[in-house]
Amino acid sequence: MSLVVRLTAPDELQVADEQVAGPGPGQVRIVQEAIGVNFVDTYFRSGRFPLPAYPAVIGGEGVGVIDAVGNDVDLVVGQRVGYYFSLGSYAQTRLLLAADAIPLPDDLPSVQAAALLAKGLTAWGRLRPVKQGDVILVTGATGGVGSMLATWAQHLGATVITPVASEARAEAARALGLRNVVVAGRLAGQSQVDVFYDLVGQATFKESIQLLKDGGTLDLIGSASGAPDLDEADLARRRITVTRSSTGDHLPDRATLLTAADELFAAWRAGVFGPRSIRTYPLAEVAQAHRDLEAGIPENAVVLLP
Repeated sequence: MSLVVRLTAPDELQVADEQVAGPGPGQVRIVQEAIGVNFVDTYFRSGRFPLPAYPAVIGGEGVGVIDAVGNDVDLVVGQRVGYYFSLGSYAQTRLLLAADAIPLPDDLPSVQAAALLAKGLTAWGRLRPVKQGDVILVTGATGGVGSMLATWAQHLGATVITPVASEARAEAARALGLRNVVVAGRLAGQSQVDVFYDLVGQATFKESIQLLKDGGTLDLIGSASGAPDLDEADLARRRITVTRSSTGDHLPDRATLLTAADELFAAWRAGVFGPRSIRTYPLAEVAQAHRDLEAGIPENAVVLLP
């Protein structure tokens, strides 16, 4: 039997046991070692992102060891793999499409991998246009995606401005190696930016958008404080390009996924992301993990231990 956390209705999580069947064609069964928790999980839990039916198992990121393979699969039993978005991760054992499985290097611990894949691959996709000499602004730079996006962009040679909510957050951002950290409310006088990556939304948007150059790009990634109020007429007048995309939009096929993962692992080995902090919880305490994530914990990632 396998422990599983089911969503029986919006905001109703239930811990149970289940028997996991063998994998079908194109599937593997994995015994999980670590499960990543992402802010989008709270949207599925709350009903903000509706599910087609209940009960359902939410969560999309995890790491585990294959214990059975179906037909037409080129992975093997005993191989350790991760995945960045495949619903059903809140379980000790699960079935996974082999096409979603990312083979993991031996030097990357499972907890680190579960804190890295979804956030790092999201950053990888958004950073494709960034080049040395660009000036960008990243909100939420002490959070999961924001911390990886900001540190990776700085490593690539961009000047990265990171507004944060408090002096405590500023210290956390500097501990990651970020050099241009500004407490919100003090952005006046900062350089104009080519790209504004928004992961916070309403709370910091009004001040931050003033730094975006006419003709620049506004990339809307997240809205932890609520969706920003967009002045469409002003954005059009300023010739600002507004982009919204999912991580999967940047990873259209398996070859691209594996290339992105290899580049992510190389950046991790090189210490690009700084000393990222991870808070762990037992799988059965996922409800508390969600509450803490929504409250704005200081750690850069949350991982469940099944």
